[in-house]
Amino acid sequence: MALQGTLESFGISEIFQLVSQQGKTGTLEIETGDGLARIRFLDGRLVEAWPDKRSPSELIGALLVRAGVVNETQLEHALMVQRESLRPLGDILIRIGAVRVAEFQEVLSLQHRETVYRLLRLRRGRFFFRPEPVEAEEGVSALLDVGTLLMEGFRQIDEWPKLLEEVPGDGRVCLRTDEPASPDLSRDQVRVLGLIDGVSTVRQIVDRARLGEFAARVALRSLLAAGLAVPADVVRNVAPVPRAPRRAAAPILDVGLAVVLLAAALLSLGVTGAGVQAAKLAAAATAAREEARGLQARARAWGETEPRVWPSATRLPVARMAPVSAAPLPEVPLWPEPEGEGGQP
Repeated sequence: MALQGTLESFGISEIFQLVSQQGKTGTLEIETGDGLARIRFLDGRLVEAWPDKRSPSELIGALLVRAGVVNETQLEHALMVQRESLRPLGDILIRIGAVRVAEFQEVLSLQHRETVYRLLRLRRGRFFFRPEPVEAEEGVSALLDVGTLLMEGFRQIDEWPKLLEEVPGDGRVCLRTDEPASPDLSRDQVRVLGLIDGVSTVRQIVDRARLGEFAARVALRSLLAAGLAVPADVVRNVAPVPRAPRRAAAPILDVGLAVVLLAAALLSLGVTGAGVQAAKLAAAATAAREEARGLQARARAWGETEPRVWPSATRLPVARMAPVSAAPLPEVPLWPEPEGEGGQP
């Protein structure tokens, strides 16, 4: 039986507990003004938690690059193969040798946990849970205990304000001191200490540590308190990751269609100089179409996965509408040929 409602009346933690306690299997969708997140459960345990795909910085490909597991060239190649084969991105990266299974599983599990922690802060939105078969990918998917996730998520919510006051901002560079490291350092502290090189920013250290936003900053705070690291005077700009333009291409294509139709109308009316104007407008339509192609390619690279269905007609027979005395309007394709798109896993 499906379960749906609003987050104002039924909190996310309550939904998670209900699904876990009853051992449900299915998909939970949480919709807010920022987009739609999907969480999949198997026998009450969390299998996957996918963020809104309009947030490119949260996609698995972007996380792998920021974590230093793969480089941008490898990711571009894998995305190209994915568009042609529709295979999961992780499977492609593993098969081409760009990432080991253990590394991919580590980042994938981190993505799922971080998504849950962010969702726990939501207070407004709608949810819908539908029972359906869910399969865990053997060797890749890690089943996560819901109770453990909720406890850690609530702890982070309580401690975040103080933590942000005690740790330098994302753009700050940190330096290691000559203070000898204690053998009692935790695994997290050792990993973060190894990333402090006097060049990397706090943002880069957090990403490459693969511990999560909260755990990495807690480890950095303890290293600063122990005198093993100090903030440098250097502050680098941390550029925000832009959101993928999901619908940017369509208006540009509409502009191309409009200018062609306008040119055809001028020719049919025999307006003086219509042939010259038609050629200029046709050139503008071509440029608009090429810009649309670029926007689509950039959207796919950011994780835009929704397939588009283009009209079957690709050309407009404008030449037949031109009067004999006027220069014929060059035939211009109105829409780019459809290209295959594959989704992130």
